[in-house]
Amino acid sequence: MTEADGTSIGPRLKPLLAQRQDDVEKAKAKRSIGSLTGAIGEAQMTRGFLAALYEYYAKHGKPGVIADIRGSSPVSKSTRSRLDVMEMAEDYRDAGAACVSASPDRRFFRGSIADLATAKASNLPILANDIVVDLYQVYEARYAGADASLLIASILGKQLQEFVARAQSIAIDPLVEVRNEAELEIALDAGASLIAVNNRDLETLEVDPTVCERLLPKIPHDRVFAIASGGIRTPEDIEKMASLGAKAVRVASVLLEAKDPYLALHQLLGTTPPDDDAAG
Repeated sequence: MTEADGTSIGPRLKPLLAQRQDDVEKAKAKRSIGSLTGAIGEAQMTRGFLAALYEYYAKHGKPGVIADIRGSSPVSKSTRSRLDVMEMAEDYRDAGAACVSASPDRRFFRGSIADLATAKASNLPILANDIVVDLYQVYEARYAGADASLLIASILGKQLQEFVARAQSIAIDPLVEVRNEAELEIALDAGASLIAVNNRDLETLEVDPTVCERLLPKIPHDRVFAIASGGIRTPEDIEKMASLGAKAVRVASVLLEAKDPYLALHQLLGTTPPDDDAAG
C-alpha cells in the first residue's frame, strides 16, 4: 500500500518501523538532537564513503564490495552465534572489501551504536546499516563514527529529500535504497548521488534479480554512483551487476551464513588468501 507521502510499507514492516521509532524516542530522552549536533561539530571529519567507492572502482575497474557486519537481520533468516565486530571488520579489510557496514540496532541486527566506532578498526569507511525512520538516527550515526547512512526510499517517501540534505549537511554520505521506478524517481528528485538497487523485497524477503536488471540501466551514471544489492553470492553475480552499470555491491547473506566470512569474501572476489598462496 502506498501512503500519501510516497512511502510503501507492508504489514510485515510496519511493526518493525514502529518499534524503531520507539527506540529512537527513548534515545532522544537521553540525549537531544541539539546536543548531538553540537558534538558533531567537534567530531573528526568523515572518511568519505562515496569517494572511497569511486577510488576503488577507478583503481580496480570493477565493483568494490561493501561487506556487512551483522549478527542477524530482519530481512534474512540467517544468524551468527558469535559476532566480533572488530575481528570481522579487519577480516573484511584484509580480504579486500572497499567499505564495511555495521548496524547500530540491537533488536533487529544484534548490533549497537558502539559497533560503528568498533568497525573503524578496519580503517575503511563505515555505512550505518539501520532502518531509518527519524533524522535523529542519521545524526546519532554520524556522531558514533559512521561515514554513510542507509536511507530506504520505500520507508521515507517524500521525506527523503530532507533526509538526504540533512545527511549531506553533516558530512555523512546518504546511500538511498530503491526497488522500483517510482522510488528511483523519488531518489533522483531528492538529489541522491549514491543509489543502491535492492533485489530483495523487504516485505516478502524474496530475491528477484530482475529488479537490478531493470533499474540499474535507468540510473544516470554521469551523476549517480550505482550500487547493487540483494542475493549477490558469486563472482559471476558481481560481473553481471557490473555489466548493468553497478560500480559497487552490497553483500550480506553469503557472508552472514559463512563459517569463515574472511574466506567467503575472498571467494566472492575471486581471490586467494595469502596463506594459500604460500602453501601453493
